[in-house]
Amino acid sequence: MVSTRYRRKDLKLVRCHIVKAANRIADQEMMIRTLELKGSPAGPAYALLYRLYDTQRRRLDRLKLIEAMLCESIVFPGLRPPRHPPGKTRPHLRLVSPPDHLP
Repeated sequence: MVSTRYRRKDLKLVRCHIVKAANRIADQEMMIRTLELKGSPAGPAYALLYRLYDTQRRRLDRLKLIEAMLCESIVFPGLRPPRHPPGKTRPHLRLVSPPDHLP
């Protein structure tokens, strides 16, 4: 398998293709309903619909793959502990007791 580096634009492009595939499926389903109401044979229309479903499934699998690879490659800066220069100690936290009375 060829090693591929995915970028954010690849993720955006795949999402756009998935939306287009969903629109094609919706159009094909409406066409089948129309054919059935007219009493026309809908065999070829169903064959196309199954191919569209298969294409959409493959695109969703690819989207999941790209999302997983991007999540692995991105390191969130908030998850790393803050760096301190060597030689300096980190400030210690003080325990402060609550006041005895409130004004």
